Amino acid sequence: MGTRFKVRWLCVSLLLASFLGLAAERSFRFYTEYPTISLAPDRELSLDVVLQNLGTEPETILLKVEGPAGWNARFETSSYPVMQIGAVYLLPDPEKRTTIRFKAKPPTEAKTGTYTFTLTASTEDGKLTQTVNVQVLLQATQAEEETPKETKLVLSVTYPSVANPAGKDFTYDITIRNQADTERVVELRAQVPLFWRAYFTPRWQTDTRITSIKIAANSSETVRFVVTPPVGVEDGEYPLVFLAQADEDTASLDLKAVVTGTYDLRLASEAEATGQGDTRNIRAVEGRERTFTLYLWNAGTAPLTNVTFYATKPAGWEVTFVPEKLDEVQPFSLVQKPEKITVKIKPASRAIPGDYNVSLIATATQDSEEMDLRVTVGASMGWGWIGVGVVVVVVAGLTGIFVRLGRR
Repeated sequence: MGTRFKVRWLCVSLLLASFLGLAAERSFRFYTEYPTISLAPDRELSLDVVLQNLGTEPETILLKVEGPAGWNARFETSSYPVMQIGAVYLLPDPEKRTTIRFKAKPPTEAKTGTYTFTLTASTEDGKLTQTVNVQVLLQATQAEEETPKETKLVLSVTYPSVANPAGKDFTYDITIRNQADTERVVELRAQVPLFWRAYFTPRWQTDTRITSIKIAANSSETVRFVVTPPVGVEDGEYPLVFLAQADEDTASLDLKAVVTGTYDLRLASEAEATGQGDTRNIRAVEGRERTFTLYLWNAGTAPLTNVTFYATKPAGWEVTFVPEKLDEVQPFSLVQKPEKITVKIKPASRAIPGDYNVSLIATATQDSEEMDLRVTVGASMGWGWIGVGVVVVVVAGLTGIFVRLGRR
């Protein structure tokens, strides 16, 4: 009995090993190289899926898709003609890859977001099953950039950015080229900040204002674009746009106006600044120094720098300033007081009595100003006493002569 039992056990073991070995030889592979896909709402998904039979026997693989409704998800052949399929018959060959396509199209009402599909492949007897999860990222359609229409108007400017103090005009010389084969009338327009004024003139006729210009075929013309900021405009950079249009062609040019502030140097006499003291008509004595107080201030909105003084005067006269220079003069609106300059005026020692003109000039880096003084020169008292002495001597001499003649 012991021997028979052993033989039976050996037979059962061999059968079991054979069965397990056959079962172990069944295998297949099911995958995609791109499990995550981005898709636009108006596009259809087409994804390659690969099947391989790694076993020793042929297999019929059943296919199934689970996912959101309305996407018309399906499997199709990758060859032409295209056919929708639900199963694939695979011969045993580990080197052979059978490619099928997973397709799906989002419904028109689908919102942007992530959608997951589960692709299932199983053997006909259901003993072997594999799944692949595919994520579809549905993105909003990006508006395609419009290709700018080619224009046959070309604008150019040498100085697109101009700096000026407020109150002064900003001027731009703009060249307009008509690249069309026909003569055209080009309309001129501008976009400027609120309350700014703008106009156009021919380059060499600045007194003539225009709104259009005729340009011959394949030719160029230059116009002057003049922009004036309003009074009191703040310092800063201001964008300007020059526009030209002919028929359906439009061209624009971006420009810049840089407002740097106003500079206004002012001079005044003591009487003009305080209501009392010297006016612009003063008296002096030959050879003697005369002091005059000059008042100076900045009526602009930006600082004046490097203010120096000098004078135009008659020959032999001396004019000096204390101080001789001011490094900076802030706007009067900030400091609320003028600068006081002492001017020392010394006529020539033998100046003939009369009226003389002396010009006092203040010059800054940004501006300059001039004041004219009328200086009336009189003779010194020393010469007066000498004259008196001469008269006395003459009178005394005449008196002596009359006395002598009377005695005779």
